[in-house]
Amino acid sequence: MKYKTLAVILFVLMNCEISFAAYTAPSNVVINYAYDDARDFHEGLAAVKQDGRWGYIDPLGRVAIPLVHRVPEAGDFSEGFAFVGDHYIDTEGFPAFVHIDEDTDERIEKFFTNGLPFSQGLAAVQTGGQWGFIDLQGNYVLPPSFERVGSFSEGLAPARQKGLWGYINMRGVFVIEPKFLRAGEFHEGKARVYIRGRYGYINTEGKYIIRPQYHEAGEFSLGLAPVRIRTTYRGWGYIGVRNNRAIPIRYNKARNFGDALAPAAADARWGYLNVRGDWEIYPQFDDARPFSEGLAAVKREKKWGYIQQ
Repeated sequence: MKYKTLAVILFVLMNCEISFAAYTAPSNVVINYAYDDARDFHEGLAAVKQDGRWGYIDPLGRVAIPLVHRVPEAGDFSEGFAFVGDHYIDTEGFPAFVHIDEDTDERIEKFFTNGLPFSQGLAAVQTGGQWGFIDLQGNYVLPPSFERVGSFSEGLAPARQKGLWGYINMRGVFVIEPKFLRAGEFHEGKARVYIRGRYGYINTEGKYIIRPQYHEAGEFSLGLAPVRIRTTYRGWGYIGVRNNRAIPIRYNKARNFGDALAPAAADARWGYLNVRGDWEIYPQFDDARPFSEGLAAVKREKKWGYIQQ
């Protein structure tokens, strides 16, 4: 009888969809669960929210910029600046792009309706309902003339005109004509686009390298991208650059790889996969964000903290 029982156990383990090989690796919490919301680390700082106020902490969990900003969202730091509320701040928390008028000695600050992180020396900002781009001195390089835009990456930025998305170069000229309903930024030479109810991927010339076929899709990193092939239970997995099924479709949700690991949800819990599709950190969180600069924001019982690889 005991041999039959052992045989059944071995059969189950060998045929189980999810690898338990890495389940012995515990999560290493380095910043305790104390925040109502938390973002990724960028340039040594992460935006966190507590009691309705945003601020920034360093990788040791120390407050670097006080939690005093009552705004819906605090942006990530990039190239020395972050957008908070209606203006950019520097890494000390002071307003950026401030100057004193020589004639009146008046302090002049630059405010925007919205703003994205800097990338390739430019940041997308919204003023008067239109979007444009400023440089690292806060001056317009491309004046507000677009309905919506994304950040520049690999020399191109998604931009919307007349309800359709295309891609502009750093002179503001469309080099990929607006024809998509949604468009993401380029990563590893590929950008996700949405048309006719499905996501696919194009190259920097605007040609499809993966035809639109997915219900949802993420960005490529380490040659892998999360995709959703069905709207039912466990419809997420990962594809490779040739549209091959690199990690099987078996997750409730999956996000981009960061620092060689990707957050994914099995049933109601989140864990982290390696590039082989094995659990590097077993599912135990209520929510999880990608690793960045060696740390990842994770959620348990309505509070966010950070773990280390």
